[in-house]
Amino acid sequence: MTTETAVRFLSEEYLAQLEQLPPGEQQSVPHVNVRVQFHATGTPRGTVDYHVLIEEGVVTGAGRGRLEGADLEITAAHRELADFETGDLHAATAFVTGRFAVTGDKAKLLDLMFVLQTGRYHQFTADLWSRTTR
Repeated sequence: MTTETAVRFLSEEYLAQLEQLPPGEQQSVPHVNVRVQFHATGTPRGTVDYHVLIEEGVVTGAGRGRLEGADLEITAAHRELADFETGDLHAATAFVTGRFAVTGDKAKLLDLMFVLQTGRYHQFTADLWSRTTR
């Protein structure tokens, strides 16, 4: 039996493992496509950039660094993103209150909200988050 060690949220190890996550079992939803660039501020390493890819309503991948041609860019504090990952901060609340600052194609924000509100993103990251520390 192998024991996986805990990783710190948005550390290099976390981002490397995020890149390796498989899409999993998610039902496709035509026309729900969005490429999201995240900018996490206030991390122990300063600002950390990472991205999430959604195709046909399915979270198909994620990775570290900048994403050329992102539909949306979301800037948020490290703590706010960690609260979102744990479920302590609901996505709608984060957007409405400005805790997640969004630029880009606002129509794509509806696509992203569909994926976030149906739990698809959290299904995608659940295993990684189970061994992640703040």
